[in-house]
Amino acid sequence: MTLEVKGGTTMGPAFLLAFPLLLALSTPCDACECKIQHPQTFYCMSDIVIIGNILEHGKDTALKRSYRINITQILKIPKKTPPITSVYTPKDWGSCGYEVRTSQQSQLLIAGYLRKGALYFTRCHMVYFWYRLTDEQRLGFQELYKNGCKCQIQPCLLCWRHCPQPDRRECVWRQKDCNYRIWNGDQSLYSMCAPRPDGHCGWTRIDILNYHRETTPPPPRQTTPEMLYIM
Repeated sequence: MTLEVKGGTTMGPAFLLAFPLLLALSTPCDACECKIQHPQTFYCMSDIVIIGNILEHGKDTALKRSYRINITQILKIPKKTPPITSVYTPKDWGSCGYEVRTSQQSQLLIAGYLRKGALYFTRCHMVYFWYRLTDEQRLGFQELYKNGCKCQIQPCLLCWRHCPQPDRRECVWRQKDCNYRIWNGDQSLYSMCAPRPDGHCGWTRIDILNYHRETTPPPPRQTTPEMLYIM
């Protein structure tokens, strides 16, 4: 599997594993500039979050590139969204367009936005291999990050100074030497920002061992006179 970027350069599979996330946290490139985001922020700021398999390149237009996709799990989606069989990204590299030349790409986590019922994403959105996330991050996307969407996560970019004190609805995201990456640091790999009983937001460790997933209870069984007689 190779990935082709502007100018015809190809990159091998080893780099491809890390490439989507590098793009999501990249520095300015042409007209494309991406903000540093915590995984929870990607979830909360996105219209739709899915896990899916890219099947093949679709039909491009002058402005956008498309890929056919088979969605295996929906993690976040607005009600009444029509079935999604394709995803779209800007065709222009300077507009943060994402390009992969491959026959298939399995189990990608994609967090994007909806436009007229279609799923769009760019290099600034979350596009990453699901299996490379930690167990805590996966549980966050599946169940827990939604509970912290009223909180804001602020990277401490001037980390050589004292980080600012957070407001009651903020958590300050710290990483050693300002090396902000989704795969670095406890706050990114294992934690989330969530409201506390006192109303302030704070970091909490995601407990995958003791967490009980939400389940929908079965409908109550209706009792008929015949059932009462049998019993």
